[in-house]
Amino acid sequence: MRAVIKGISNDVFDVETYCPKSLDNFSLSLRIRIGLDCTQGADDFELFICTPKWLEESVWEARWGRGLLIVREYDFSTIKELIHDYVSRCEGDSWESIAIQLGKVFCWEFDDYQT
Repeated sequence: MRAVIKGISNDVFDVETYCPKSLDNFSLSLRIRIGLDCTQGADDFELFICTPKWLEESVWEARWGRGLLIVREYDFSTIKELIHDYVSRCEGDSWESIAIQLGKVFCWEFDDYQT
C-alpha cells in the first residue's frame, strides 16, 4: 500500500491562486488529505509553513518542529513538490503503519485519539 495526496487546501484562501504580500516573510497552514492509492477515502493532516524571516519576527518562545516546513520564500509549486515527494515515499502493509510515517512530518487529525 502507498499513500497518495487526495487534496491540499486552506480554510481561508484558494491555495492555487494565493500569493502572500511578502514572498520571504509569510506563514500559512495547509490541510493535506492523504489516503491509500487503492481507496477513495482520506484523512486530514496539517502542515504549517513559514520562512525564517517570519519566525524571527513572530515567534518569541522555543517551539518544536513537527508539522512545520520552513522555506526561504513562497513558491507553491516547490512546496507542493516537497509534500508530494515525502508522501510518495510512505508505504506499508497497513494504513496504520503509513499514518505513523506521515505523522513524523505532519500533524494527523487522529493524533492522540483514543477509542
